[in-house]
Amino acid sequence: MRIRHLTDTENGKNWSSFCDGATVRVRTGIPGKEKESDKPQDNPDAAQAWAEKEEWSRIKKGFILDQAGVQAGEPRLHCLRSKAYTGALSIADVEGQLLCNSFDDTRPGDRLYLLDSSGRKTALPDLPLNRMVWKTIYLPAMQRLLIKADHQVLSWTKGDTAYTILSTPNPHPVSCLDAQASLAVWYAEPNLVVTDLNSSQQLLDIPLPYELHGGHSPQMEAALSPDGDTVAYCARAGEIVLLDIATGTVRASIAGDFKMITLLRYTPDGRYLIAEAAYGNASHLCFDMQSMSLRAGWPASSFDGRTSIALSPDGKLCAIANRNKMQVYDFATLECILSFRIEHVVKRCSIGWVGQYLGVQTDYGCASLYALG
Repeated sequence: MRIRHLTDTENGKNWSSFCDGATVRVRTGIPGKEKESDKPQDNPDAAQAWAEKEEWSRIKKGFILDQAGVQAGEPRLHCLRSKAYTGALSIADVEGQLLCNSFDDTRPGDRLYLLDSSGRKTALPDLPLNRMVWKTIYLPAMQRLLIKADHQVLSWTKGDTAYTILSTPNPHPVSCLDAQASLAVWYAEPNLVVTDLNSSQQLLDIPLPYELHGGHSPQMEAALSPDGDTVAYCARAGEIVLLDIATGTVRASIAGDFKMITLLRYTPDGRYLIAEAAYGNASHLCFDMQSMSLRAGWPASSFDGRTSIALSPDGKLCAIANRNKMQVYDFATLECILSFRIEHVVKRCSIGWVGQYLGVQTDYGCASLYALG
């Protein structure tokens, strides 16, 4: 049985649906004055689809799904993140709250806000106009949020009323961002830069030309190792370079038949490097940093550019979302331990760990938290 309870926090009105076989029982109204009605459908699948469509219509009007104590794979929270799909689905855990971006066509551009597990929103300062937020990273020890707003890097510290500018906008649509502890790497065209955010000292600043995939899409991704000694970057198809930050010399390189890399991320122990390859044989890849080769047994996840991958903070779990399908793996054994359907998705979503939940932003404009156990 599928049971969902939504509430309009402004007027206290409830909307609930109970799917039992091919019948959906709906309960609406103010508490104590609710009315029930049955909505028969052709079959159980049609009943669930009808209930989900009606649920989304309420979410678009401001209703919030707030259900504590749900089972693994079920939504703890659904609420509207944006009335318009921007293409940018940034996500981060900020002290147990889901960081969301939503498009505001009155400014225009993205806005950032924090969402707690009950759907309460806390707005962050206004971003520069006409900016979309493509990546965010929160550094808990510094209480500092790094933001890749189009092709410029900004930061925000808890309590600040404005953003700190870390880089000027790049003249071309090329950028990257990653951080570990107090170190951050980004692309300040035409250089790859590693900066100590505590001292503002640049530890690495080297010219790095990038390749245009198909003559149109700039290739530039980078990731910092957890120990802060190495930066891995991909600036051209088929090659990932590992660079010593202290000396600027090449430690090693990984060659393969992958095309454009759109994500690089080390596991928390530094043992593996995860990459997302677009175009060609598009897939998620996992490289063993000891053998410098693909990890044996890594789950095949060929896709069409509509996936998202997230590692738990302790590195024990790995979640992969492909369109509206979520699979959670034990990272040590690569066994799939949980599989469920993501709701309110058109074609893609972004995912990330948020406290004990898996946070999701969808291209339908839904922000969610899913229980994992």
